[in-house]
Formats: sequence, C-alpha cells, structure tokens
Amino acid sequence: NIYDPAAGGPQAPGTLVQIAGANLASSKVANSVVPLPLTLGGTSVIIGGIPAPVTLVSPGQINAQVPFELSPGQPYQVVVNVGGALSAPDDLQTANVSPGLSVQDSGLVNAAHTDNSAVTEASPAKPGEVITIYLAGMGLTDIPVSSGNASPSDPPARTSVAPTVTLDGEPVTVLFAGLTPGLVGVYQVNLT
Repeated sequence: NIYDPAAGGPQAPGTLVQIAGANLASSKVANSVVPLPLTLGGTSVIIGGIPAPVTLVSPGQINAQVPFELSPGQPYQVVVNVGGALSAPDDLQTANVSPGLSVQDSGLVNAAHTDNSAVTEASPAKPGEVITIYLAGMGLTDIPVSSGNASPSDPPARTSVAPTVTLDGEPVTVLFAGLTPGLVGVYQVNLT
C-alpha cells in the first residue's frame, strides 16, 4: 500500500501500491495524466493477467494500481515487463480492504477542514467539526470505477465495506467513505 508500505500484505482491488526491486526501469519517469497509462518509460506491470495502471517507474520502484477488476480474497501473480524482459512472477493476495492512511512527515494524518485547508498543529480540528482524511486500499465501490480512471463526483463512488473509525480510542461518526472525486485510487473518509 502506497500509504502503508509494509511488504507482502494482501491488497484490495484499486489500491495504489509500491513495487520494489532492481532493474525495474532504465530511468525514473513519473506520470500525472489521467487516465493512468499502462506503460511508462518502457515498463509495465501485469497483475492477475490484467495490465495495471502505473504512476511512477524507476530502477528500484514502481507505483501502480492493483486493478479494480480483480476479485478480493484471491491469489494472483505479478509480473513486471521492462522493455520486453519479464520478471519472475511474484505472488499477491487480494483482500476486501487494505487501508493505509496518508500521513505527513510529522506523523500526523493528512486531513482537511471543510474549506479544504489542511488540519495542522497550527490549525487543528475542533470537537464537532467535519474533517476529511485520505487513504488508499478501501477496495471496491458501489459504482464500478475502471482502473486508472478518475473517480466520479456525481454521484461519488462509496466504499462497499463501511469503515469504523476511532480517534484516540473513541468511535467517531463517519459521514462518507469512498473514492475522492477526480483522483485515481485515493479514498476519503469524511468524519465528525
């Protein structure tokens, strides 16, 4: 999971992931175009026989999206293609969800006030305030979204599995959980 890079854990369909290795690309190439390409700098990734959208390739790392078209709870193989040279297959187990919170270098969760300004130590959330937190790995949604495509806004794509969120050990009210409109593979939870 791009926001929780512990190696080897199961990943939900739609999760943005980091793939680490050697000789994964001839140089570093990043992409900012949506829909995401299936090949970047001559490198591509196949997961479960399905081309995975890629956002970054470099000699030691690839950032890609686990295809939404895969079924949760199943094992799949991952193969990297670098200019026609194929890696040995590696295993990937899928899950319904594999949440990873987006955090700042300070360790604080990336969160926004309703005016989209950042929640920070200088501008903290207040009791009763609605804020938005960002994460990856919340899996399938009620509105199918094609891999590599921007998430819809009207209506937004809600998660199929409703999250339970706690703050300092206390449950909080979740108002919305789903894909962030206009982004690829980024989820948000609006909470009080």
